[in-house]
Amino acid sequence: MRLLVARCSVRYSGRLSTTLPEATRLLMIKVDGTFMVWADGGGPSVKPLNWMTPSSVSS
Repeated sequence: MRLLVARCSVRYSGRLSTTLPEATRLLMIKVDGTFMVWADGGGPSVKPLNWMTPSSVSS
């Protein structure tokens, strides 16, 4: 697993189209190829903002 903390914006096209503005985010890349984008919103229910399962393409 690779973890990156970066200031970035996110644009996703897939089953839904999403654009997230520039912010500090945690990017998680798992061994199986899953790619997840997280933000620290606080609270007990933390979920990824966006994710792509293996065989997806990120750019």
